[in-house]
Amino acid sequence: MLTNGVVADDHAGMTPGDGAFTTIMLQTSDLDRYISSLKSNLQVQERTGAMVAGFCVTKTGHDYPGQMMVWNGFASVADALDASMKYDAMAAPEPGFAALRSIQYSATWKPLKPFKLDPGYERAMRVVVPADKVMSFVKEMTVLEAAVQSAGHDMNIGVFQALGGGAIEANNLFVRTVARDAASFGRVVDDYFAGNSYNGGWDRGMAMVSEVVNDQFEQCEQIYTAK
Repeated sequence: MLTNGVVADDHAGMTPGDGAFTTIMLQTSDLDRYISSLKSNLQVQERTGAMVAGFCVTKTGHDYPGQMMVWNGFASVADALDASMKYDAMAAPEPGFAALRSIQYSATWKPLKPFKLDPGYERAMRVVVPADKVMSFVKEMTVLEAAVQSAGHDMNIGVFQALGGGAIEANNLFVRTVARDAASFGRVVDDYFAGNSYNGGWDRGMAMVSEVVNDQFEQCEQIYTAK
C-alpha cells in the first residue's frame, strides 16, 4: 500500500534519507524567461511550507525541447503530500508562469538513503530494480558514493522512490549522481574507465538493474531556502 512493493519490510540495515521532495516536470518555450520568473515568484514555496526549492535544466538526453524540472524539499512525506493540497500547478498556475510552461506531470519522492542536497551537474537515471533487490542496490550506491568521495571527488548520490508519480514513474527508482560541474563529473567517469572500480559499487549495482528507463544530464540550482 505504501511503496508499491519496492521496499521490503527488512531494509537490510540501510537507513532511508530524511524528508521528501516534490517535482514538477515541465516544458518551457523560453528557459531564460521562465527561470527568471521562477526566481522572482517564490510565494508558492512560502505557501506550501517548502524548506528548499530549485530547478534542473536537461542538458543531454532530452525527452522534448525545453525540458526542465522544478523541485521542492520538505521535512517529511506528510508535508510534501500536504503541499499538493495547498498548490495545484495544473489547476491554478501562477500568472507569471502559465504562458511560459507546459506541465507534463508531478510526483513526490522519498530518498531511500541519506542524500546531501548540493545541486550541480547531475546525471539523472531512472532504473527498474526487482523488488527483492532494491535495498541491495541502494547499499551498492552507498558503497560507490563513499569510494568516490574517498578518492577525492566531490560527488553525492541519491536514490529515490516515487509516490504518486503515475504510470511514468510507477516502477522506477530515480538515481541522481551530483558533481560540482560537468568537468568534475567527467573526471570520475574517466577514472572509472581507466580502471578505478570504486570498490565495485557501480558494477554490482547495475548488475541488479533489469531496465534503464532514462538517462540524462541536468544542470541544477537551488533558489529558495525557508527563513
